[in-house]
Amino acid sequence: MYDKHWTDDELFERLYELRPDDAHLSTCVECAERLQAIRTRYEGMRLVQADVSAEFLADQRRAIHSRIYAKRRAFSKVLVPVVATLMFVAVVMVRKPAPVQVPSQQQISDSELFEDVYNRISDPLPSSAEPIRSLFEVVK
Repeated sequence: MYDKHWTDDELFERLYELRPDDAHLSTCVECAERLQAIRTRYEGMRLVQADVSAEFLADQRRAIHSRIYAKRRAFSKVLVPVVATLMFVAVVMVRKPAPVQVPSQQQISDSELFEDVYNRISDPLPSSAEPIRSLFEVVK
């Protein structure tokens, strides 16, 4: 004997004959009444038929197709610029950059180097003032 009542899912399985018939429905009045209420409702829904013309259904079909194609067109309007931008970025990234020319360094002697360092250290003005000082130099 089945101790608990059937759930709605179990009743629907029995309605659609997905569940084998067992003795529970013959012994449990509450489950039998619930199944009968579900059957009555199901039969009532099957009997109700809406009078829908073929023209109305064709209009609905056309409206659905126009919405589907409108979305595709809108998507293609966005897709073309995006693809073009991605291609441009790819070309720019793949393109070889121009070789950078490294300026040749002049060879200076140790004495010239030490003299330059000494002049920079002994100068009381900071190096940031160099551009301003060059404005006021007197050319001889």
